[in-house]
Amino acid sequence: MTFHAPRPATTGTALAPLRSAIASCLAATAPSRELDAAIGKSIFPALADLEELEPGIWRQQDGSRVRALNYSRTWSAAATLVPPGCWIEHDCLDVIVMGAEVRSWGTHDILTIALCLAALRARMRAADAGMAPAHQSEEI
Repeated sequence: MTFHAPRPATTGTALAPLRSAIASCLAATAPSRELDAAIGKSIFPALADLEELEPGIWRQQDGSRVRALNYSRTWSAAATLVPPGCWIEHDCLDVIVMGAEVRSWGTHDILTIALCLAALRARMRAADAGMAPAHQSEEI
C-alpha cells in the first residue's frame, strides 16, 4: 500500500484547523495527546469525521484504529510535519523550517513543539503563497 503526504489546504476555512493547531501549540505547557490530536486533525482533516475513542486515537468505519503520532513529544514525529522540499534548521532559540520559498520560525520552551509550530506555519505558507514570511513573534 502506498501512502502519500496530504496536500496543503488552499482556502481560508480549510486553513482553520492549521490555525487552531498553531494556537494550541502556542498555549501548550507540556507535550500531550490532546495537542497531538489537534495537530493530527489539522494535517489529516478526515480524522474529524471519525469516532474519537480518546485523545489522538480514532476508530474507522471498519473498526480499525488510527493513532496520531507523538508530534509534541518526539522530534522524529514532529519532523514528519515538515512540508516536502523543506528542511529543518535550529539555533539555541528557534526552529526554522526552510524551503526555496518558505521560511517559518517556531519558538517554544519545548523544542519538539517549536518544530511543530515552524512546520505548521510552513504548511500555511505553502497553502497561501501570498503570506509574508513568518517570524517567531507571528501568532499564526
